[in-house]
Amino acid sequence: MAALKMGVYTPGLELVGLLESFKSLIFQEQAFAAGSFTVDCSMTPTVRRLLVKENIIWFQEETAGIIEYIFQRQDEAGPYITAKGRLLSGILDRRILWGRYDMSGTPQSIMCRMVDACAVTPTDPARVIPGLTIEPPAEGGPNIRKQKTGGTLLETLSELGETYNVAFGVRLDPGGPEMVFWTRPGLDRTMSQSENDPVFFSTELDDVLESEYTYDSSGYRNVTLVAGEGEGEDRVMVMVNGELTENEYDAARIGQARVGEARIS
Repeated sequence: MAALKMGVYTPGLELVGLLESFKSLIFQEQAFAAGSFTVDCSMTPTVRRLLVKENIIWFQEETAGIIEYIFQRQDEAGPYITAKGRLLSGILDRRILWGRYDMSGTPQSIMCRMVDACAVTPTDPARVIPGLTIEPPAEGGPNIRKQKTGGTLLETLSELGETYNVAFGVRLDPGGPEMVFWTRPGLDRTMSQSENDPVFFSTELDDVLESEYTYDSSGYRNVTLVAGEGEGEDRVMVMVNGELTENEYDAARIGQARVGEARIS
């Protein structure tokens, strides 16, 4: 059992207890989307009380997630409970863009204004996400114009983030407690530039924890024999392995692929 103690909060950010033991914890953070988590625990009365839907688990530092999936099971070793969900950014998927939005400014400023309009100070008070605040966006970046109608708030933020290389997320501040939406414009740290210190990833530097490589050619085919209409010797067959002539295309279009094979040349 792990010794890490994780605080568990209600959707209204009221601390309800500490998750002091668990069998495994995995969480994945993403720059332009809501990350995910899975926590697996032995079933106890305390765990059953804490791991309920919509509760928020604070993992470490500013990282937390919302319980969206619960699975309970019993085996020879005893009863277990698995809770899964998205990190706090997933809460932004619960708000849609109400009407048409037309905004100008830097990508990060537009993202913050959209969160404010949809979840912090919306026209309809019922759409407020309790405890959500916004960190002032960093200056700099291109001036753009964003027009959007419909879709969820999270989808729109992901589009902007991926297009303009602006990471975003929602962190938990237990001191408030409050949830804080933040944005971070990306920096070019490749070897081809000199403005920022470059970043190296190498197994020799021990900054790559795992690496995998897989090659599978079992499903590869580069030659196909196509049989068209007719019977016996009158049936037209065409080998397809690249560009088709007009007659070959007509035969292939009306026929069926009978045999596919991979050839080594």
